[in-house]
Amino acid sequence: MKILKKSLKYFFLFSLFLSVGLWLYIKTLVPVYEGEIEIKNLSEEVKIHFDAIGVPHINAQNQQDAYTALGYLHAQDRLWQMELIRRIAAGRLSEIFGEKLIDADIFMSGLGIEENAQETIQNLDKSSEMYQLSMAYLDGINQYIANGKTPIEFTIVGVEKEMYTLKDMYNVFGYMAFSFAVAHKTDPLLSEVKEVLGENYLNELIDAESQNLTFIKSEKNPEIKAAFGVAMQKLFEALPISPFIGSNSWVLGPEKTKNGKVIFANDPHIGYSQPSVWYQSHIKTPDYELYGFNLALIPFPLLGHNSDYAYGLTMFENDDVDFYIEENNPANDMEYKTAYGL
Repeated sequence: MKILKKSLKYFFLFSLFLSVGLWLYIKTLVPVYEGEIEIKNLSEEVKIHFDAIGVPHINAQNQQDAYTALGYLHAQDRLWQMELIRRIAAGRLSEIFGEKLIDADIFMSGLGIEENAQETIQNLDKSSEMYQLSMAYLDGINQYIANGKTPIEFTIVGVEKEMYTLKDMYNVFGYMAFSFAVAHKTDPLLSEVKEVLGENYLNELIDAESQNLTFIKSEKNPEIKAAFGVAMQKLFEALPISPFIGSNSWVLGPEKTKNGKVIFANDPHIGYSQPSVWYQSHIKTPDYELYGFNLALIPFPLLGHNSDYAYGLTMFENDDVDFYIEENNPANDMEYKTAYGL
């Protein structure tokens, strides 16, 4: 009995110390929303106000300082999200999540996003305002990495923080473009419908919105698997960042509204995730103001407005991707079959 009581006592003390230690550890990781933060490379003092829902309102004397501060704050709130999204296009998720994401890494790295990003960066006008502001934003992120707190996710998975580059930013653009290309899933499915069920079934699907159609539920048909399309769906499900799929947008002209003003509505309805895909921010300088919604690692809001204008983002479901099945020449792997032969 005494041994049991002693064991319970030690267990209680251990649990107490563990709980207190965990509470203190987590407490030190809370973002700084009050007081002063030392951010280098600012020409003037920047004042930041966080509203009731945590949106930063950045007041600066120039845009360079404002975007440096935005980068620091964005990293403070969303550094782990930035880490995940920059690893997707580079095919580096399996480094921290193991073999279950190797296939996703192989696929994403084979799309050529990084190579295209590097080529684009080499041709950028380094003297342009957008380039300078992007670099200021990255400077803010990297200052937080060097001097700020380390999110608990980095400790849990055992990954070291790394500085960010312009290529990381462009990789996010590449992943966004890939996400909106729904043909990766629809084209393989439609191709298999035609090949397995026949062209009549494909025509019914294509004309489903304009003709009266009847589907006989009791009819037995070959099973449609669309292997590549299923593989794409599994890939999206495995990724730790929601794909950027879906959007709506509409505008009412002033002649159609009661007060004679334009009404603009934008609904990207990107899949839910925690933290949110979007990061709200408000920047104000003597000659510039914008309230908008940023993606992780993107300094400029994709949705935004001020007193003069508003803009949004939507994607048309264009037929923007074509797929081909290659048949290599058995005698020469460098040759493949075309409609005209090898």
